[in-house]
Amino acid sequence: MRLRCLLAAGMLAGAILLPDAADASTATTLPAVSPDESDSLYTVAGGLYAARRYSEAIPLFERVVELDPRNGNAFALLGGSYFQLGDYPRAIVAFEQALRLDEGIKLAYLGLVGANYMSQRVEQAQEWVRKLVPILTGEERERYLAMISAQFPALGPAGALAH
Repeated sequence: MRLRCLLAAGMLAGAILLPDAADASTATTLPAVSPDESDSLYTVAGGLYAARRYSEAIPLFERVVELDPRNGNAFALLGGSYFQLGDYPRAIVAFEQALRLDEGIKLAYLGLVGANYMSQRVEQAQEWVRKLVPILTGEERERYLAMISAQFPALGPAGALAH
């Protein structure tokens, strides 16, 4: 059975889903956007991400972070796009950069848990769970840990993940 779960409901322009068998994108013409308008590019890229058109979103997110290298959210969604396409090494790099810029981006922590897990790096995935737990609120903590435990069983039960 294919793992499919929303990892971060309602975060940013979309959320990380465990990868599908194939990218859901189709080739289409993107709206004209000036390369100097990083906010506009981010909006278009976020829309593509939300539409699960990850391979189309990647070059736009890459341009956004080139224009605005302090945009942690763009790095997180770039990582999410790579994750969806199964490019876990690039996803890890992008998620780590997002956290260097903003340690509060929960999507990046969740992505690092997932990308490391999918790369057979269970200990690193567990370490990212341990780093995520302190920034979660009570209800959020319970929900995230239950979801992580269900999607990544080798990490252990939800209660054990919190320690």
